[in-house]
Amino acid sequence: MRLLSLARAAWQAEGLYLRRSGRGYAIQAGFGIVAAVFALLMLIMLHIAAFAALVPSQGAVWSALIIAFGDLVLAAILGLAARKPPRDTVAEEALALRQAALRQMGDTATQAMILAPLLRSQNLKKGAIGAAITAAIVGFMNRR
Repeated sequence: MRLLSLARAAWQAEGLYLRRSGRGYAIQAGFGIVAAVFALLMLIMLHIAAFAALVPSQGAVWSALIIAFGDLVLAAILGLAARKPPRDTVAEEALALRQAALRQMGDTATQAMILAPLLRSQNLKKGAIGAAITAAIVGFMNRR
């Protein structure tokens, strides 16, 4: 029964982790799209205004280069800000719970596999040999 409860806990933790992290990414993407639309509209208007203001004193070519350099600086700042991933402590705790439950489930399954030959065998000596062989195989598999 403990094996099933550990599997259920791992399954629930996985579901919670996926829901919480997926919800956070969806909200972040939605806000990003709306902000990008408004920023694009504002940027177009600012470019037109800046270009119109710079053309009489700098000329058309230099005005375009000055505006392009300003865009490059702004893109670098926004690119650095976008690199930071969202952090959800509930999702991180759910992930840790899932990993702990799966680790305990593996330990429980290993114990059951080692004890099974002892419980099934009519002869104590054959059961002990089978348990030792099973323990060696499980130990070898865990090291890989």
